Parts: sequence; structure tokens; C-alpha cells
Amino acid sequence: MSTDTQSILCGDCRVPIEGPADGQDDNVFSCPACGRSDTRKNVLEEVKAFVTELAQRSLQESMRETARGSDLIKFEGKPVEKRTYRFITDHRF
Repeated sequence: MSTDTQSILCGDCRVPIEGPADGQDDNVFSCPACGRSDTRKNVLEEVKAFVTELAQRSLQESMRETARGSDLIKFEGKPVEKRTYRFITDHRF
């Protein structure tokens, strides 16, 4: 199993956030450019929601592309609602 490490970025500035290295949930991490900050626990929850949305969008687009070329399959569905996130990653699917 391989591990893929990615930086957590400020959602507005797109720069890596900074904080203590000891990994406690109540540690505060912040953007060095704009000062946006939150606890490690809240930052990770926000990033998890961001990556989940990316995965949903990727799956939805794959299904749409598959159905586009078929006479038998019709893809209907509401687009995944795009949110703004305070903290993100540069993850790609």
C-alpha cells in the first residue's frame, strides 16, 4: 500500500497552512498569508468534505461521459453542489 502525502492549503490563498507538528486535535493551524485559522480537528473535517466533493464530481462526470456515448443509458441527476472551503488540498482524481 502506498501513501500519498498532500499539503493542506488555505482555500483562498492556496498556500500551505502552518501549525504545530505534534498532531493534537486542539492545535491551531493558520494561513501565513491571510491569517485564516482553526483547530486541527476542524481543518481535517473541512478537507475531508472538500475531497469528498471532488470524488463525487469525478464520479458524476465519469458517469455522464459513459452515458453520453450510449443509446441505452440515460444519465439524469442534479449536479453536485459546489461549495467554498476554507481549507483544501491540491488532490486530483
